[in-house]
Amino acid sequence: MKHSKTKQSMAFVVAALLACQPISAYAATFADMNQVPWSGAEVSINKAASLGLVVGETVNGKTYFRPRDSVSLTESCQLAYKLLLQTGKATANASVTEKWAAVLKTYGIKEWAHPAVSYCLEEGIISISNLGSFMKNGSNLPATREQAVTILGRALTTGVPSYSANATTTKFNDNASISSEARPYVALLNQVGVVNGDNVGKFNPKSTLNRTETAVLVTNLYNVLNKSSATTPTNPAASTKSGTVKDMNALYVNFENSNAYYLFASTGATVTLNGASSSAAELVKLFKNGTTIKATLTLDSNTRITKLVATADTKTAEEDLTGTIKSLSKSSIKIGSNTYKIDDSSSVSVKIDGSTKKFSDLKEMYDDGETITATLTLDKDDYVTKIVATTKSSSSSKTDELKEIKKVSGEDYEAYIKVGSTKYYIEDIDDLKVTIDGKTKDFSDLKDAFGDLEDGEYFAVSVTLDRDSDEDNYITKITATKKASTSTKKGEITDLREKTGSKGTIELDDKNTYSIKDIDEVTVKIDSKTKDFDDLMDLFEDDVEMTATLTITGDYVTKIVVTTESDGTTKSGTLKDVDYASSSKSYEAYVKIGTKTYEIDDVDWLDVIIDDRTKDFDKLIDVFNDLDDDEYLQVKITLDDDDYVTKIVATTKYE
Repeated sequence: MKHSKTKQSMAFVVAALLACQPISAYAATFADMNQVPWSGAEVSINKAASLGLVVGETVNGKTYFRPRDSVSLTESCQLAYKLLLQTGKATANASVTEKWAAVLKTYGIKEWAHPAVSYCLEEGIISISNLGSFMKNGSNLPATREQAVTILGRALTTGVPSYSANATTTKFNDNASISSEARPYVALLNQVGVVNGDNVGKFNPKSTLNRTETAVLVTNLYNVLNKSSATTPTNPAASTKSGTVKDMNALYVNFENSNAYYLFASTGATVTLNGASSSAAELVKLFKNGTTIKATLTLDSNTRITKLVATADTKTAEEDLTGTIKSLSKSSIKIGSNTYKIDDSSSVSVKIDGSTKKFSDLKEMYDDGETITATLTLDKDDYVTKIVATTKSSSSSKTDELKEIKKVSGEDYEAYIKVGSTKYYIEDIDDLKVTIDGKTKDFSDLKDAFGDLEDGEYFAVSVTLDRDSDEDNYITKITATKKASTSTKKGEITDLREKTGSKGTIELDDKNTYSIKDIDEVTVKIDSKTKDFDDLMDLFEDDVEMTATLTITGDYVTKIVVTTESDGTTKSGTLKDVDYASSSKSYEAYVKIGTKTYEIDDVDWLDVIIDDRTKDFDKLIDVFNDLDDDEYLQVKITLDDDDYVTKIVATTKYE
């Protein structure tokens, strides 16, 4: 694997295009603007945000843009969809989203992206075969530059059919690396001035696109789409629109007798329902459950929704909608003496003790004997759309260690248990439900298991209070989980042995010997890298000094975290080059600091830390090659006794 010192980033592409964009006084609303890859990118980020094309993430009251993060394939579809909606080249269609919903669920596409990805499938911007590369293990996968440009290029030809993508580009020095599928769209976006080559004429199709580069790309594409309109869009003054909602989701609102789709502002909108604070998500649930919603929208100068005032007949104020749940099924719930219908239990919004849950969670708690007080929300047809529940046990019962369990005689109860410092009473042992480690047992089983606990073991117990009892501490259910106490020990390894079978021992300089139940199962980390017991034994037999932190669960070592000691020296300076060595060299890779080159024997054993985060050698090469003109990496390297580099700590600096 060879790497050359080139700027693989499209920073040069998009930075050059900044001069073509009108500069407006967009407010810097993101708290991490100091992390943009190059100076001047803030203008495009803020413009893209003001157009509603990109959004940030709010944490502890501050909104972050994450300018260096990659953009996913799902987000690329979302950007294409938003561009076409906001330039009038597309209209939202709920039936399209419903048509593709089953397919998208099969591929694990997140629900928030269903409208955008459905549109892209419907219009041929992407195909079903592409969806397999969108997700992995429930996470969105990043888009390469050529994938993102292909999606956006197809969006352009969809929105403006007069643009064609029949040409192939010979513009770039790495043209042969661009896939045949992507090449016409790279050529098209180059032709209209949206993308260009880097400082050595490369497009770098297989690299990922960061959020800053994407903000510049989509604002330029927005300008191209706008110029293709029959009339140039204007920014009208802030206004209001009112009506009965015909269609809505987390992205837009559409009124009856109107073809207009009003999008929510990128910073969100304040929402009230019947005079009380609410959310767009709550209105969407009501709407999907058949509730008629009338709304007044306050629109900003870009016709984005900044405020939504809604009214709906939810009947939440009636006193008989609050009370103890007397019966509960998928089709009905009884509060007091009144029974209310449930149309689709999976779509009912449920909160239990302040946490969002599923209807099945509420049903399970009710079936387990919990005393549950609930407040219901009904739609116009008197179907339940929301249940806000509190449990009796939530305030008086907590999971804690089982301290005592005992049968008694001559009392109003047959037995008791002590959990933490609290006693709980069992009126009838035969009616008591007992679960031990997920298996159904009885009181005698728990009593025997408690008595058989070994040193370092204990039972963590939670209880369900008796909702029919007038006493606070009578219980109907015990859920017990066997645990092993955990401790840590730290010191220098003085002895390490493999015993008969898979057992082992490790001795520290505290003169204590600790047992390993199974050397094949124990977790081993050496200098931050995951290894196995044999690797640790090899180092010990080579007389390498090692400091270890042991995690001891019960009576056995379950984790060993080791730091090796060496006589190595350190060197610091500005990183001038980093790469793999040629096959003719005796070493695998190298780094250059100043005028001196340092060799790396094995990159798999190399520790790499970039801006306080553990990375690998390939990532260091990528970061170095993506540096902007005013950036450099300050590095500190550690050398072993043979003068090979064993550790690199790199920090991004600005000139």
